[in-house]
Amino acid sequence: MDQDTLQLLLSHDDDGSPFLEDGLPDSTEDELDKPTINKQDISSFWEESGDPDDLEQQRWGVIAPDGPEGDRLLALIRPLIEARAEAQDADVKIYRPPAGLSGSDAALWRKTHFDMGGAFSSELPRYQVILGDLDGVSLGLQQSQGSDGFVGRLSFRNDQGYEAYVEKVLRWEKARAEAEGNVKLFTVHDGTAATMIGYRALVKPGLDLLRGKGYDTADLGDPNDPSPDEFFEAVRSPEPTVLFSVSHGAGAPRGGWKTYQDQRERQGAMSFGRAGKITGSDINEEPFLPGGVWFMLACYGAGTPNSSAYRHWLEKLSEVGQFSGAARSVLASLPAGDHPPFIAALPQAVLANPNGPLAVIGHIDLAWTYSFEERDTGKAVSRPSKFMQTLRTALEGARVGSSYRELVKYLNGIHYELSELYDEAAQRGEADVRDKARSGHLWMLRQDLSGYILLGDPATKLPASRRRKAKTDKSKTAGVASILSKAPEVKPGAPAPRGAEERSIPIETLEKAIGHMLAGSALRDIAGRFGIDPAVLQERFDIYTKAGRAALDRK
Repeated sequence: MDQDTLQLLLSHDDDGSPFLEDGLPDSTEDELDKPTINKQDISSFWEESGDPDDLEQQRWGVIAPDGPEGDRLLALIRPLIEARAEAQDADVKIYRPPAGLSGSDAALWRKTHFDMGGAFSSELPRYQVILGDLDGVSLGLQQSQGSDGFVGRLSFRNDQGYEAYVEKVLRWEKARAEAEGNVKLFTVHDGTAATMIGYRALVKPGLDLLRGKGYDTADLGDPNDPSPDEFFEAVRSPEPTVLFSVSHGAGAPRGGWKTYQDQRERQGAMSFGRAGKITGSDINEEPFLPGGVWFMLACYGAGTPNSSAYRHWLEKLSEVGQFSGAARSVLASLPAGDHPPFIAALPQAVLANPNGPLAVIGHIDLAWTYSFEERDTGKAVSRPSKFMQTLRTALEGARVGSSYRELVKYLNGIHYELSELYDEAAQRGEADVRDKARSGHLWMLRQDLSGYILLGDPATKLPASRRRKAKTDKSKTAGVASILSKAPEVKPGAPAPRGAEERSIPIETLEKAIGHMLAGSALRDIAGRFGIDPAVLQERFDIYTKAGRAALDRK
């Protein structure tokens, strides 16, 4: 297997054979056009110091299509909207953009309808649920909002899918988490170069990373005989699971798709080579990763756009005669542009399954090995940590939108590096960067990472007993802790002093409650929200403010 080739996780729908048997040499990146880089992409919209999983701080909102279709979808998820409003103690903001916005139009819509600069970012929803398929609220808008927000999409083929998903989310949130979560990494060992690289450069080192931190992990996938049956067995177990899979995604059969409907039903299916595939029609109400999170690495695993980010590059390769046969074969699987884009049937089916996962992360375009085997330093380097960090945070109880953010943060670093390369060239008065190989590698990495999207409510989390420890700024709380939480010493056998139970209130709870009072909220409202006796809360508030004033006087 040539170490200097680009591999694609795409196979033919009819016989399971890969589109690029031998891959493409990485020298083909010399044919790349200069990318368009907007430094706004790397800006941080929210304060990063707050708890990313706290809905009161981060807020939750909905982006629905304009018109009757959006009204219908909003009605279908009304129970979820009401639950989120209660959780964040604030009304849910709803946005209604026009359909079909391009990436640049979406950025403009954001400035004119989402963030108009007249409110603090804390008043805007960082968690955002997009409703409907890609022909409504566009992929461009999802990617634009996801540059610094926690954005997911709910898209189903019928009303029952939306209703079943909402019921499932609310049911799991009410359930008591008793079992610890685990991570399963499943590789379809079909003998192709792409999956071999996926295992060598991503799965194997990823397992080592997770196990090194003490996580319960499983390395699954028969190395000699891949089978859908083995996969179904792996996802049937009831314990809360974060699943990461590497496989080819189904593309066009060798004769092309006969109908658009056939493409919608089968493109992006999980391929097992000659052993078959798993499509949306194979999913019923049997347990399939119940309450879990599925990260599916495969071409078109999440859906198909109306125009591939790689189309112009592949067309250019074909025009200049480089690898024209391979390039043309991949072009045959790309959307023709005369049909609407769509979310893949497989993730739609598993999310609509009452006994299925709460979220799916997948690719919406051609998925290359670039995202985990980077080449911009001059050689192929395995970098699995951005994927494993996503799995780790989900396992530890982070909301899935916050976990998915781990990928976006890495992508923003690529945006910055590319923009600097072109800025430096412009300052030298040069039309292009000097290191074209480096910029080409970075462009491919940028496009590959940009293709991952989140399907499901980004505010969901794995219903496992293992939870992350809350971050605490010790420099801000040390003095408060000594004032508010230090109880008097009690000798053995002596009766507990009056109010001892109240003095055991966690410092984090007291801090939040006092913070709301300092902001002007009513005492009884705050006491009721945090479950603190009003007299005790007033006493602690007085202690806090007096101690603060005394500290200022000493200055």
